[in-house]
Amino acid sequence: MSRLVVGPFNRVEGDLELRLDIEAGQVREAWANVPLYRGFEQILAGKVPMDALAITPRICGICSVAQSAAAAGALADAQDIAMPPNGAIAANLILAAENLADHFTHFYLFFMPDFARPIYADAPWYPTINDRFQAMAGSAAREVLAARAGLLHLTGLLAGKWPHTLSIQPGGTTCAVAAHERAHLSAILAGFRRFLETKTFGDRLEAIAAIDSMDELRAWMGDRSPHASDFTMFLHVADYLGLERLGRATDRFMSYGAYRQDGGHLFAAGVWDGGVGDLAVEAITEDISHAWMTGTAEPVHPRNGVTLPD
Repeated sequence: MSRLVVGPFNRVEGDLELRLDIEAGQVREAWANVPLYRGFEQILAGKVPMDALAITPRICGICSVAQSAAAAGALADAQDIAMPPNGAIAANLILAAENLADHFTHFYLFFMPDFARPIYADAPWYPTINDRFQAMAGSAAREVLAARAGLLHLTGLLAGKWPHTLSIQPGGTTCAVAAHERAHLSAILAGFRRFLETKTFGDRLEAIAAIDSMDELRAWMGDRSPHASDFTMFLHVADYLGLERLGRATDRFMSYGAYRQDGGHLFAAGVWDGGVGDLAVEAITEDISHAWMTGTAEPVHPRNGVTLPD
């Protein structure tokens, strides 16, 4: 058996290290080590409840609106407050803009540059990927940063600023949208759509959204050159490396729901385990018995409590 230590990862809010025990080409055991304790639970303890709106967005500088929306939603539930329809729409648009910007950023600036590393230099697609996605030097970086900044102007109009906006409140938002601003918002979205359709996908968004199976994806992909768009470049890289075979686990998924609407969520909470089921929030507990901060001198095995070797 061999051991592989991977890390530190610096693309998360704190350091992360993985230790993999490998036997016969398979991962036998995997250990996650996250030594940086941030302590937001302790920071919030004893504070005035509304302080959560200013403190929790600092959990992350990339997805701060998501933290704001979660804090505002928790405060609304605690006080039995329902957002008025326009307040909910405005808050959802702020959150959706950040969600979209985050996916966009992850693909272009966090994920695709990995394939421009020298380890892939012998791959037939490497020169094209390197020219387009090399970290901060490829042609995509300049275009993407400009397009992302343009999209986040929407957040500036709706939320006053980004990140760490304070506009999302338990009862709605503090920034009303004037009639002339709606035209500005539409122009921002139209400009971002143009980038997605010309650079990212090379097709209309409706055509991409209509793809609902692997066969349809391959049929769409087969009609296009690998260089037709950034998405087609990724698909050909994924085929070459067999990425669809990596990271497959139990196919169990959980969602708390997203985008509050009419006392519920636009995307409902639920679980997927061979079919859609209800999410039993009351059955979810937190186990910190094996966390370093509990006072144990050494980390212990989660199954049997045995102290781990160095």
